[in-house]
Amino acid sequence: MISTFTCEAFFDGEVLHGPRILDVDASGHVVRIDEHKGNCDFALISPGFVDLQMNGFGAVDVATSTMPEFLTLDEELARCGTTSWLGTIVTAPLQSMTQTLKRLDENIAHHTQRGCIGVHMEGPFLGAAPGAHRTRDIIPVDSEFLQSLPESVRLVTIAPEQMGAPAGISSLTARGIVVSLGHSRCTTAEFEEAQRMGAQMVTHLYNGMSEVHHRADSVALMALTNDEVVVGVIADLVHVRAEAIDLAFRAKPSGTVCLVSDSVAWMSPWAVKNGVEIRDGSPRLPNGTLAGSSTPLAEGVRNCVIGAGVPLDEALRAATSTPARLIGRSDIGHIRHGEKCDFVGLDGELSVVTTVRRLPSVRG
Repeated sequence: MISTFTCEAFFDGEVLHGPRILDVDASGHVVRIDEHKGNCDFALISPGFVDLQMNGFGAVDVATSTMPEFLTLDEELARCGTTSWLGTIVTAPLQSMTQTLKRLDENIAHHTQRGCIGVHMEGPFLGAAPGAHRTRDIIPVDSEFLQSLPESVRLVTIAPEQMGAPAGISSLTARGIVVSLGHSRCTTAEFEEAQRMGAQMVTHLYNGMSEVHHRADSVALMALTNDEVVVGVIADLVHVRAEAIDLAFRAKPSGTVCLVSDSVAWMSPWAVKNGVEIRDGSPRLPNGTLAGSSTPLAEGVRNCVIGAGVPLDEALRAATSTPARLIGRSDIGHIRHGEKCDFVGLDGELSVVTTVRRLPSVRG
């Protein structure tokens, strides 16, 4: 059986095209992509969105999720257009993180066709800009712990100024694990050394780092002016205002901005226990510190285009092929003839109408 989809604009992961018709067979392979004339099902078809920093959503926290909750989370994200994601866990005691990683590794291994494609470990080897992370659990880099990380770990955030960071970054990159620099107020020399050791990314640009300054060392400034590193951006218009989103896309070469949601489980027991509430558009701790977002990645794309004036193809690339390429996944973030793919159909306001996965369709 062939399923047919038509759209006024088609983004294949790299190039934005005009009206297209897509035929997908029962096994999920794209068997035709042709020009189309006539009425369309969607204003836009794009590859499914790839989120490299997703801590939870709604009532489900990645770090504490049971297997049923894990699957519920995956379905909810799919309805929002996110078809591939890294479950993100944050700073905690090493013993606790070890147990969490073991459980997530088992969940991912048993559900390889689901959307979770690995783990992003944000902490505990952070630096002088902890944000919402518990400072008592931030520690120097533990090489033995890093060597024991399961294969499901695909991305680790480390602060360059943390003791043992250069060796830790080198060890991780040697295993094919992407290193992102974040929660840091490092010097220029420390940033450059971390990059030489293999760091490829900066975690949530502007947030959890020294701000742009015209005289002082600045992680944000280094990230914006370094053409090699990819910058993560939380485009919820709370963590980063529209003008700063626009600046990031203007300053960085094409394909070096990666949109992330940094969403958290704002209704979970964890959130209740820690007094997290949505105030002024985002989850916050009682003292007002931002504790992540409640914005799915598709809304971040919409905010970039409609709110910040970012070209549509650049915004889509930042949520599809760029994150996929960063973690070495050529099978996601693109729509190609003859291949299986995940994709989303959006309306004229860039809201998700339908998500089509390699699994059965999930309709909102």
